[in-house]
Amino acid sequence: MQDVELLRPLDNTAVLALHGEHDMATREELARLLSDEICANDLVVVDVSDAVFVDSSFLHNLVKADRLASARGSRFVLQMGTARIVRSAIEFSGLLDVLACASSREEALSQAPTADAPIGSGA
Repeated sequence: MQDVELLRPLDNTAVLALHGEHDMATREELARLLSDEICANDLVVVDVSDAVFVDSSFLHNLVKADRLASARGSRFVLQMGTARIVRSAIEFSGLLDVLACASSREEALSQAPTADAPIGSGA
């Protein structure tokens, strides 16, 4: 995907840094990428810091990704940005109350499982 940068900052961790617009045009490709990365990693972070627009299909993909991560016993974190329209869409959707969110990459990556708190331990 042209507007998604895939990073691997830690073992078993993927960061999808989104740029530009994410809507019906990118829905299916992003859904596949999220599913693939969640199935292959213990932590997946979606960083919307540089996204300029998202629609309900994008928000739906976030919900599906979070559910898949929960079912798999992995972690899914949304790294929030400051683009007003993106932040507003996520806030108004109520997803901030549902998804694990972080305000920085460091905070998002700190949610990676450790030997002391393996996935599924509730810690």
